[in-house]
Amino acid sequence: MNTIRTSFGGVVLAGVLALGTAAPALAAAPAEAVTTGPSSVAQQASAADVAGPAVGGAYRLKKLKSLTSKGQASQDAWFKYLGLYRSGSNYFRFNWSTNGCNSSPEKLPGGYDFTYSCHRHDFGYRNYKTIVGKTAWRRDHKKRIDDVFLQDMRKACQYKPWADPLTPALRKKMKAACLKTADKYYAAVRVAG
Repeated sequence: MNTIRTSFGGVVLAGVLALGTAAPALAAAPAEAVTTGPSSVAQQASAADVAGPAVGGAYRLKKLKSLTSKGQASQDAWFKYLGLYRSGSNYFRFNWSTNGCNSSPEKLPGGYDFTYSCHRHDFGYRNYKTIVGKTAWRRDHKKRIDDVFLQDMRKACQYKPWADPLTPALRKKMKAACLKTADKYYAAVRVAG
């Protein structure tokens, strides 16, 4: 009986030690990596995007295209990587600097805001110029990035606050002005870049 108690105590102690040493590692691991089930492999691959060695040019270019394409999924991914960059991770070594919308206003009357549209546009320009060069950027990527810029601005023009202080007629006017401004910004970048 004494041997069983000693053995049982040893097992309990070993379990406590195992949990005690694993807990900090689990706490330090990204939440995505501490999952089980069929989707855990994909989530762990996503966690690999957070940190790791420098990536090759082809993979970096592929990721850049996925972050600067049309559609909600691309925009969501861009915001994800912007958040990772702001928290100290820059796995793909992208240039996240921005000059906003240059000298044009980013915030428009009615609560419309082009800040992130301009930031994503700058992100596409700066990184493609660096990775593929200015000639290939202008030939192969500029129009697509400009089209995404227009899409992002038009999406920003869909903004409508929950408790809108504007009358429906005034909101309609403000939205039309926002869309017109988006078209002007788009025309400017198509010409000037």
